[in-house]
Amino acid sequence: MLEIRALGGSGEDSRNCFLVRWDDGSILLDCGVRREIAAVEVVYPLLTEEIAKNLNAVFLSHAHEDHTAALPYLYHLGYGGKVYATEETISLTPGFLRKWHDYAQANKEIIPFDEEDINKVHFEKITDAPSYLISRGRSGHMLGSQWYLFSIAGKRILYTGDITFDGLLMAADELPECDILIIDCAYASKFINQKNSYEKLAEIALNTLSNGGNLLLPVPANGRGIDMYLYLKKQGLNILVDAAVIRNTVDLRRQTEWVKESDLWSDCEDVVTVTGKEPVRPEVPSVIIVPDGMMTTAKAQGYYELLRNDSKSRIVITGHSARGTLADSIQIEDYRKENNILAGVEKLTIKVHPDEHDVVDLVRMTKPEKVMLFHAKEKNCTELKKKLREKGKEVSCSIRNTIKYD
Repeated sequence: MLEIRALGGSGEDSRNCFLVRWDDGSILLDCGVRREIAAVEVVYPLLTEEIAKNLNAVFLSHAHEDHTAALPYLYHLGYGGKVYATEETISLTPGFLRKWHDYAQANKEIIPFDEEDINKVHFEKITDAPSYLISRGRSGHMLGSQWYLFSIAGKRILYTGDITFDGLLMAADELPECDILIIDCAYASKFINQKNSYEKLAEIALNTLSNGGNLLLPVPANGRGIDMYLYLKKQGLNILVDAAVIRNTVDLRRQTEWVKESDLWSDCEDVVTVTGKEPVRPEVPSVIIVPDGMMTTAKAQGYYELLRNDSKSRIVITGHSARGTLADSIQIEDYRKENNILAGVEKLTIKVHPDEHDVVDLVRMTKPEKVMLFHAKEKNCTELKKKLREKGKEVSCSIRNTIKYD
């Protein structure tokens, strides 16, 4: 018997968590939250004490909250085993767990675990993982991110985690063939040309600064945040950047096993104007790069307040914005009118996941019998499911859905 069940993420855009059960055991692939303020059963995966107490292991694809921040809840429910991940993910994840806890607490959200449960998470380097993990590789999403191939109950299960082959700096390894594919399809229904997206970003920045405004760019301090920082720096633009982004850029350059060679690395350790503790309007029009793409941090919100009444300035959102976050709200016209926001707001996707064309191509390459889609709402996967079923694939794309072999 083999069963794969989505406890979150499939047919949804977050709280990614997948249970793999067979006659001799069970494992969990990621354990994330939905990054918004809502009821526990909406924010956290559909975990139970029975599931938690019977798990043999947990495998993390990478450190982001929508893949990791429910780990303390899992331990609160009775899990006492190990969480396997790369050394880089092990280093980064505690910060994301704390960030999520503090955000939920500040917004008076019900937190279904105790603060000490954060310290119970028992990380183990992936090099010491059980023998049913037969292969793994870089997924190109962020430092430490990986895909996994398992051999369980006679079937090869490939879990992509968040994956992209289109990052400017992060390297990704070719996916192997499998029987069951659990695949990131965050940009289902979309077709994104990464080169065009970066050219558009540079155009927006140049036009904004030329007109005397500032461009606020809230980004993750890792991943695409570093890509965008170095890309815009290469354009010769004035940049005011958070120290965390510079520090992560320098650290990433040293991680030669994770990155591509690129001319963007030239002079990456040069000192650029760095933001201070308090938001200050730049002396000359600049691109202002602050951590946190959803604008939940005090620094991101501080620069927003500084620029919101300036009609010459712009804010560009380049990734997913959870409902209720500032990055989400300022894209809503009614909210902008009610709050008299004069700065321009634009959504421009910088690709850190597969688009629909990529998913179809990756399914063709990996040749699975069965496919579980995740990281996109079910309504956005209609055409993608149709395309895959026309190719003879059994496709699952809904919370609580299962893939079974008797």
